[in-house]
Amino acid sequence: MDEIKQHTKKYDLIILAGGRGTVTLPGRKEQARALAALKGRRLLDYIMQGVGESTRIGSVVLVSHSVHAAAFRQASVPGLLLCSCDGSMAECAFAAIRKLREQPGHGNITKVATVCDDLPFLTGAALDDFIARAEALDADGVYAIVTKESCLREFPSLKRTFFRLKEGEFTGGNVSLVSVALFPDCIEKMKQVFALRKNPLKLAAWLGLPFILKMVCGRLSLHDVEKRVSVLFGYDGRAAITDHACIGTDLDRPEEWAEAEKYL
Repeated sequence: MDEIKQHTKKYDLIILAGGRGTVTLPGRKEQARALAALKGRRLLDYIMQGVGESTRIGSVVLVSHSVHAAAFRQASVPGLLLCSCDGSMAECAFAAIRKLREQPGHGNITKVATVCDDLPFLTGAALDDFIARAEALDADGVYAIVTKESCLREFPSLKRTFFRLKEGEFTGGNVSLVSVALFPDCIEKMKQVFALRKNPLKLAAWLGLPFILKMVCGRLSLHDVEKRVSVLFGYDGRAAITDHACIGTDLDRPEEWAEAEKYL
């Protein structure tokens, strides 16, 4: 009975559309990225279609910057809760968790799933597969990483940034399953890490010399990364490897939109 419950449990989902979250496409004004049209449909509509196909998702809340709050309200997407936050990504996630807790029957949520707002190829099958893998890892936070082979096979002309581990080459996914107990304590730590991303020397010092040497020598393993992240953040962090390229294929730059239309 417990096993059946584990595989039928639903998680509330947060769509992270905060921060700048804008795009300026040829011949159009700057607008919220999730509301920009891609082959005649809003990017948000593609995401919600994929979410609707999942058997593991409950309520869905989108968190945006306050500048775009009115535009998202006017979008009137059925079944989508809205909130706004002008802080960091972690602060946006916490704002969405507070919004979810306001809903009837959501006072005791333990974990939430998150996705970014620029995933036009997202599918329910990909979400279900990731959630099952994340549950099996039973960690405080699980982040998806996608194999290079699957990205090149499904979306060969869309460029991705890959990193090499002993297990192979991967790109970061845009989906996670996170314990709500991490908030708000993790917010300041995540801010520090985000600030370090533009200073390689300070980032290297923060990660530690042994970690950097392993990475440079090609001896870094997924276990090494998980262990280091867990130590630095003070919680059990894991990565789930998936072949669902759709969760590793986002639209970071305006020039990618026209190329992405070829796959829709």
